[in-house]
Amino acid sequence: MQIAVASGKGGTGKTTIAVNLACFNSLPIFDLDVEEPNDHVFIRGRSKETPVFRPVPSIDTEKCNACGKCREVCQYNAIVILKDSAFVFPEICHSCGACSYFCPEGAITELNRQMGKIVEVDGRIKLTYGQLEIGEASPIPIIKEVKKRAGKKAVLDCPPGVSCPMVESVRDADTIVLVAEPSPLSLHDLKLAVEVVRKLEKPFGVVINKHGLPFDIESYCRKEDIPVLSRIPFSPEIASAYSRGELLSSLEGIFEEIYDGVRGL
Repeated sequence: MQIAVASGKGGTGKTTIAVNLACFNSLPIFDLDVEEPNDHVFIRGRSKETPVFRPVPSIDTEKCNACGKCREVCQYNAIVILKDSAFVFPEICHSCGACSYFCPEGAITELNRQMGKIVEVDGRIKLTYGQLEIGEASPIPIIKEVKKRAGKKAVLDCPPGVSCPMVESVRDADTIVLVAEPSPLSLHDLKLAVEVVRKLEKPFGVVINKHGLPFDIESYCRKEDIPVLSRIPFSPEIASAYSRGELLSSLEGIFEEIYDGVRGL
């Protein structure tokens, strides 16, 4: 079973839940927050890196007659026509291949451009994460490459928010854990995340982190018939352990219960 751990709002404790859930249930973990991966802070070991490339167009200025066909078919405005030739902005190119396919002069070829890398770590458990190169516009291709390495049993640590990277991360998961905290902003974003996963028709539950703060978030869960899988207490000791990159050993039983709860969704 693939368990996706997600959150509408950043900073709710998604990584805390994902890493500890994986470690205390001996599951491999895949960090899909490729713009800012941090699971490797908690899971250390020998690592292996694999570069990830994507094709981007290269213009042969000797063949190009600036006809503008490539600009016409580019849906992402990644090509402009200058005085004598086309010019490509590789950072916003989506590598669809339309420009090279439709170029009447055969002036466009595709070259590989490194857009990031996949890192595999052999630690307490197996960790795989992606890292997007600075300046790249879309993390989706890296997320897909990381997901290809995930087997049937895995924890997916998803990027925060409810935009395309989050949707791509949870799309193929068997079940989803939404992490929330007792605050007005977290409740607002939890509602957005619930809307997304319901449209995807995925079973899901909520883990409330920093439980004990003076804000009611459980009434919403009861009203919407959303199961609360567990409550992680608001604790300076937990925050201190997290800041040192340590697992929450005192809460091992809670994360085992979360796993059992997820399997019953």
